[in-house]
Amino acid sequence: MDKADDMLLVIEIAETGSFTKAGLRVGMPKSTVSQRMAQLEARLGLRLFNRSTRKLSLTSAGQIYLEHCRRVRAEVMSANMAMANLKEQPVGTLTITCPEVTATYFMPTFLGGFMKQFPGVSIALLATNRHLDLIRDRVDFAFRVGPVPNQGFIIRRLSSIRRVLVAAPDYLAAAGTILEPSELDRHRRLLHDALPEWKLNSGTHEIVLKPPAAVTSDSLGFLLQMCLGGHGVALLPAYVCQSALASGRLVNVLPDWSLEPHDLTLVFPQRDNQSKAQAAFRAYADGHDFSSLATGRGTA
Repeated sequence: MDKADDMLLVIEIAETGSFTKAGLRVGMPKSTVSQRMAQLEARLGLRLFNRSTRKLSLTSAGQIYLEHCRRVRAEVMSANMAMANLKEQPVGTLTITCPEVTATYFMPTFLGGFMKQFPGVSIALLATNRHLDLIRDRVDFAFRVGPVPNQGFIIRRLSSIRRVLVAAPDYLAAAGTILEPSELDRHRRLLHDALPEWKLNSGTHEIVLKPPAAVTSDSLGFLLQMCLGGHGVALLPAYVCQSALASGRLVNVLPDWSLEPHDLTLVFPQRDNQSKAQAAFRAYADGHDFSSLATGRGTA
């Protein structure tokens, strides 16, 4: 395939009628211009220019080729203008990944606010509990919960996430009220498979429980529904079950004991030439109030 810059050089030569003048326009010596055209003609197998000591003119093949070159130049200018417009206002698509429960209970309000401010930006949300490869999967931003290994990405802590032990009133009425952590041993536990331990702290005492599970899952949303169905006690983010607690469908178990919070972090690659959309999202996240995650009161 002929190089686009050679085609653009053909236009300069045709418009100036001289290898020398064309070279001055593009900052190239006459000898280089002449060599480039000779190589182009060799690749095409056709003469594009009639050369003489006094005059340089296009051949009939050169006239046809020039029209194609001009169309290429128009496309190049259109592409450059499109890129300039991208720099002027946030447009395009951002690919964001987060855990499934975060996608359900946090992202609608958070991303909805961003999209109202920047209607030209579309969102592709990948809700998964797997840690996607940000480079391979072309992810712009990843929201991660819990420890995040340093893999050369930018990591910004956004908030702590309060967690609570909860159960349905009907379950506790049948299985018995829980007054002390040791009493959890006789209850059905609904465990997230990444959290086999429950660390409870009363301010003066810390207890680490490794309860056998009645149900395990990698889905906090599933564990919430199992808990609402009266199938046991679950450790859940407070913001996820706040509505159920407020309505009485769930109750806080051992409210005088606190559980170690998790951190929500924003992870993204280092970019030298970030788009306006990426810059806008970073600024939006920096200015957002994430306190509802730390308190568990209301949604984001």
